[in-house]
Amino acid sequence: MTKKSELIADYFPNIYLAVISLLQGIALSQLVPIFLTYVEIAEHPWLDIHLLPILLMLLIIFTIWHHYAISIFFLRWFPNIIDTLVPFLVGVAQFVLISYLNIETSLSDMKMDDWTLGFAIFLMSGSFPYLAAAWRLEVDLFANMMSKKNALRHGELTKKYYKWAGYSIFVQGLFVMLIVLLHQDRWLLFSLILLLSHLLLFEYCLLYRIKPHYVKSMDEFEADGHASR
Repeated sequence: MTKKSELIADYFPNIYLAVISLLQGIALSQLVPIFLTYVEIAEHPWLDIHLLPILLMLLIIFTIWHHYAISIFFLRWFPNIIDTLVPFLVGVAQFVLISYLNIETSLSDMKMDDWTLGFAIFLMSGSFPYLAAAWRLEVDLFANMMSKKNALRHGELTKKYYKWAGYSIFVQGLFVMLIVLLHQDRWLLFSLILLLSHLLLFEYCLLYRIKPHYVKSMDEFEADGHASR
């Protein structure tokens, strides 16, 4: 199993980080000009409701980029078509959402209703990658860096983390769908707060629940290795 673990350790980070960095970089390059145009033509750029979808898109781009960059350390499995399909669909969805925010001559060019509906669908479907990560995690592939017992514990902590992250994003998608049904675009401010809370809360769980055990397990594995020599 050690050879398999080493193979995945070499392959897993490279493919994920390369693909998602490319997609998020392109998405960001499309969104920044829209933001600059918005600031130029909006009478009160920091108070206008049209700022909310732009900020939410920026936060989505950052969150996806951040979670992929972090996940390569704590997740391992043998890749299949899902690992190509998910980044592809995420990229397409982001580009479609950004296209709704294009500004030609006035803020009314932004398709707020279409964007909000698309955002709701994006969030609800965005729960799938989190839940899939929890489902597909293979603890045996950590055999080259921690004991079996610690690997099982790491699996428990990580699966719980990604399951709750998936539930969180799905509920947020339902909330945005409620915004669509009630035509309350200003409630997108609450969506922004919820998404920020999601990012901060799960960053806290990662740093103070998963990471300590992960580092401790590696230290113990290394110590046992030196002791056995």
